Amino acid sequence: MAIIKVKKITMQNLRNVGHGELVLTVSFDTFLQANVVGLYGQNGSGKTTIVDAFALLKTLLSGDSKLPAQNKRLIMAGEQTASLDFEFLVENEFGTFFVFYYVELQEDQHRLYPIVERLSYKENIKGKRAKVLMAVTEQDVHIRKSSLANINEEVRIQLLVLQQLARKQYQSFLFHKDLQPFVQARLSEQEIQLLHNIAIDFNRDLHVVNTQNIAPLFEERMMPFSIHLEKTRGLIPYDLKGPALLPEDAFYALCEVIEQSNRVLSAIIPELTIKINVITKQTLDSGEQGMRFEFLSQRGEQALPLRTESEGILKIIAILSVLIAVYNNPNACVVIDELDSGIFEYLLGELLTVIDEDGKGQLIFTSHNLRVLEVLAINNLWFTTTNDNHRYIQLKGMKEANNARDAYLRAIQLGGQDEELYKETKTFKIKRAFRKAGVQHD
Repeated sequence: MAIIKVKKITMQNLRNVGHGELVLTVSFDTFLQANVVGLYGQNGSGKTTIVDAFALLKTLLSGDSKLPAQNKRLIMAGEQTASLDFEFLVENEFGTFFVFYYVELQEDQHRLYPIVERLSYKENIKGKRAKVLMAVTEQDVHIRKSSLANINEEVRIQLLVLQQLARKQYQSFLFHKDLQPFVQARLSEQEIQLLHNIAIDFNRDLHVVNTQNIAPLFEERMMPFSIHLEKTRGLIPYDLKGPALLPEDAFYALCEVIEQSNRVLSAIIPELTIKINVITKQTLDSGEQGMRFEFLSQRGEQALPLRTESEGILKIIAILSVLIAVYNNPNACVVIDELDSGIFEYLLGELLTVIDEDGKGQLIFTSHNLRVLEVLAINNLWFTTTNDNHRYIQLKGMKEANNARDAYLRAIQLGGQDEELYKETKTFKIKRAFRKAGVQHD
């Protein structure tokens, strides 16, 4: 089995990040150990942009999903393009490799689209140079040593048509499903395997839980289960407002998630388990069979609809399957925005400690709760700065024994880091603003 880990992410002109770089403490020697990486900083300082970068990556790797609509405003104001550069470590049957994926994005009046993509790799052997597997610009296409200029006319026309098709569909060209026949004929077995490792293996085990996923839980009482099972990955929504109706395959996948989650849930929230109350089978409008059912939360002898639980507990249940995956699966890469939202801080610290100490996958999250700074190693903590051209840093002058929470608060108040961490607020100005606002409304 191949193992794929993210090593580094570099961003240019994405949202409010002019330049930002995040490096994870992973190596080929620590492949089976967890990476739990927390990102902290002032509101609006670029934490969520990391989550957006991974969401874009997942869309591009899928090869058949459209990039986000233009109203998301993902390119920095005043800039024409944004870029992402990901570095992966890959171990497979052929050896160990560094794999690099670079994409440059533009937007029209509708959506983002890639204008440059490049996938390259380097063997983990001293002195070896990086080789380009595939690259595309608006002017040319490269598949290893083949380019538009040195391939026969029939193939050249097919590639140009596919390039235009990917552009119109706002999709990646390199990972487009229709490109595979051209790739198979021009790459070595080792190179085809590396492409499969990134496009299929890594993408399958990458889960991005952003505010768009979680918002329906709070706004529409629609609970989005993030799912990582052997045969099922992705999101399945569950309607908290009343008995839910889902196709049979989605229902049975949720049943498996509940069975999996119940093994952990009562250890996290004492005495809590989830029961499944099947109401009836029902034919859906599509003609396929569906199940009408509801989830009940059971504490002791009492069973109530799951919607009666707090939003914090519902959020834990919704993401528990992917957290279990991070603990057990070295390939799981889970990225969560505002992990701490609604979750009791002590419990949050306990969960992260358990995953950090004995887990195998990668968990990257943003948070406001400083409790986490007391439980994670300093080399797994990143902080946003007020400089949009050097957006992410790690605290310098820190030893493992130092309390990162105290050091962070001290750095906010006194400085001493390479970049300013907090755009200062003055309490007297806040008081005066509150007073003036009150006068205007009297």
